[in-house]
Amino acid sequence: MVAIYARQSIDKKDSISIDTQIELCKRQLPDGTPCVVYPDKGYSGSNINRPEFQRLLEDVKAGKIDRIITYRLDRISRSVLDFANLVDLFNKHGVSFNSTQEQFDTGTPIGRAMLTIVMTFAQLERETIQIRIRDNYYARGEKGMYLGGPAPFGFRKTEIRTEQGRLKLLEPNPDTVETLVRIFRMYGEDMMSLCGIAKQFNSESVWAPKGNHWDSSKVSRILRNPAAAQSSAELYHYYRNRGIRFTNDIADFAFGKGCYLYGKRNSNQRKYTDVSGHTLSLAPHDGVIPAELFLKCQERLDGNQQIDNRKRSQITWLTGLIKCGKCEHAAIPKSSNFGRYHNIYCSGKVSYNCCDVEGNLGRLDTVENAVRDRIFLWAERYSALRSENAAVNTQERNRLSCRMEELDDSIHRLIDMAAESGEITSRYLDEKVSQLEKERCGLEEELNHMQEGRQEAIAKEVQDIETTWDSLDIVGKNRIAELLISRILLFHDHMDIEWKYRFDLG
Repeated sequence: MVAIYARQSIDKKDSISIDTQIELCKRQLPDGTPCVVYPDKGYSGSNINRPEFQRLLEDVKAGKIDRIITYRLDRISRSVLDFANLVDLFNKHGVSFNSTQEQFDTGTPIGRAMLTIVMTFAQLERETIQIRIRDNYYARGEKGMYLGGPAPFGFRKTEIRTEQGRLKLLEPNPDTVETLVRIFRMYGEDMMSLCGIAKQFNSESVWAPKGNHWDSSKVSRILRNPAAAQSSAELYHYYRNRGIRFTNDIADFAFGKGCYLYGKRNSNQRKYTDVSGHTLSLAPHDGVIPAELFLKCQERLDGNQQIDNRKRSQITWLTGLIKCGKCEHAAIPKSSNFGRYHNIYCSGKVSYNCCDVEGNLGRLDTVENAVRDRIFLWAERYSALRSENAAVNTQERNRLSCRMEELDDSIHRLIDMAAESGEITSRYLDEKVSQLEKERCGLEEELNHMQEGRQEAIAKEVQDIETTWDSLDIVGKNRIAELLISRILLFHDHMDIEWKYRFDLG
């Protein structure tokens, strides 16, 4: 049987429709030749996860297809690696492949060789477009343009028109710039702690970025951002010693301008501290924080060490998991009644003064026992439903995979559009693509949790957990809890456990 495959990612005036592609492919066949059509509309060629194409591959493996015709090579795939694997699959099952435009026939050695060359250049073209987009992104930073995203705290975005188009810049925000200056003075001059600053602002009802309550992480991020700092030779030397790449000469740092610091962040870092390999460019706006004060704050921040409380805790195996159900800040145990037992308190109230929960959230031993019993129940139900959930998990994995492919296609379409227009690049690359990538990362993480190998590891960990629990130390119990639980929200009269692997415990 002859198969015709057609694909169109998006409808554009200059693109060849699926119907036209099918018609051109049929012209390669004698009149009356039976064929089956596999159309994929709205799917990118960056990968092969397309419904009709997957159906085609299944028919190839089943021996139903002996020839495939397509309008152009890139209708099949734009990935050289994917295409090489497909050619091997076609050859294994005796299937020839023809392209109506490139006039290639994989039934001959020269056809296979030329096919690989053409696909190599197709991928090179796409990678060149991506590099051009990336270079354009950094070039805008070197020219002093704001690269996108929310404006740093204390600033707002403004736009000017030039011969090159509309440019986005920063300017001080009169509503928040005084708070910004105050943060640097409190930390660098008054020597207040990050937690102390957050607590002070919460007590004064000063809103944090995005209208939330303050905590030490928000204060730290603001202090780290050099957008507010006045450039100087000392600031240049500070960042040079940290492995920063500069787009301006040191002589340009004498005029007190703000700075843009940009580069790819390691997603595994808990805090944004390693900036080696990043780029720093001088901004058109004037800095509002003297360089001496900014560097003094950096010196204090550099001296802080991030302590992993979970490793040092000898009090409870719930460290890092229990949160206040009202404000979702960490819940912390404190000794009560001369150390005879511990009560749990909201750190949002104790440390940051941003929660109005009354009293404590309960006794630690009571919460531990309740969570332990829920873990036992979870393990029992997990063992009983594991086989039943296998099919459900497969369906859910397929759903997540399909959604990830939709996001990939959307991202690729936006990138293709961005390559054709500087204005669209600024709008979509800075805003839409980052939003889609964030959603995709979340789905990928969720999908990874559902892999069968992960399920095997969980099954092994919780096997006979009820009989082995008392023999585990705090670290062992914490490892089991973190394996199964995302977080525990504590209220006065109940608690909500958010499981990493969810099913009905009833």
